[in-house]
Amino acid sequence: MSLAMRITLLRQLTRVDLARFGPKLAEALVTRSHQVKIRRSFVPRRTAAADEAVALYRRLVQDRPGRHEVGLARALVAQGSVPDDRTVESALAQGREAIGYVENATDRDGLVVLAAAQLMVAMQLRSDAPRDALPLANQARETWLRCAPLGARERMELARSLTVLGQCRAALGEPAEALAAREEAVEVFRRLSLWTRLKYMPARLEAMSGLADSLASHRRWAEALTLATGAREDLTFMSRVEPLRFRPTLGSLLFVIARCHLGLREQDAAVAAAEEAVGHYRWLAEHDPVRYQPRLVIALRTLAGTLNALGLHEKAAWATAEAEAEAEATESR
Repeated sequence: MSLAMRITLLRQLTRVDLARFGPKLAEALVTRSHQVKIRRSFVPRRTAAADEAVALYRRLVQDRPGRHEVGLARALVAQGSVPDDRTVESALAQGREAIGYVENATDRDGLVVLAAAQLMVAMQLRSDAPRDALPLANQARETWLRCAPLGARERMELARSLTVLGQCRAALGEPAEALAAREEAVEVFRRLSLWTRLKYMPARLEAMSGLADSLASHRRWAEALTLATGAREDLTFMSRVEPLRFRPTLGSLLFVIARCHLGLREQDAAVAAAEEAVGHYRWLAEHDPVRYQPRLVIALRTLAGTLNALGLHEKAAWATAEAEAEAEATESR
């Protein structure tokens, strides 16, 4: 029986007997919310499934306290993890509520949910508050390790925890620790089957981009460039399919590539990569100015620094002027 047919049948049975069939329906809805599809049009269905699961589990918890809190936490993580347009604040609230239900868990089911919730909150905090995200990412890694042996999806989540941990370490000025975490993340992905790596390509590409950044920070230019070039090809293709989802990672990776070319004294390639990165951030700022206009400002200033380093001062001045104009527009919002 297909998942859609099972959900339809369970909805009818739940109307008759909530206590018996409600948990089965809620878990089927959580499963649907986890289904990974490339098409953006599938996201509303994932969102609706997660929302329905949370509402159903709240009814179950109200009817029978103490029996369904782990399920509610699992549904809250699913609700906050769907890549839709939820605000950061709502996702943080869902993640923290989920942690509250399972923070003292000792059984495997509870620990898996706890690790997922810790990771979700860390991912929301990593860009703006890496110091707050760091302990959560580390806790998620440790919790996943307590859940061993891990299935394919759980190993992917462990790798994502390591990716976030590496990003936080890098942001906090700990390059050696960042490199170690990112190398471990990529190694976890490499040990997954080809199908699993393809299924979770966004997380794998993010891990590869992070490792390339750390290698470049250690002046291992050739290694970083080789890794980044492979990730760039996949990200370029995926950005045509889901631009809002993949262009931010591609833009960041292109700046890493520009640094590598600078380190290898390949001036034209460095400028081309940096300018391409800014082009992606311009597109993102046009389509989602609230989220990406500040990143465009940073990208333009990074481009200006690259141009100045190469002695192209006139071009650098143009990039700086554009950055200041974008910054003023951001402040006026």
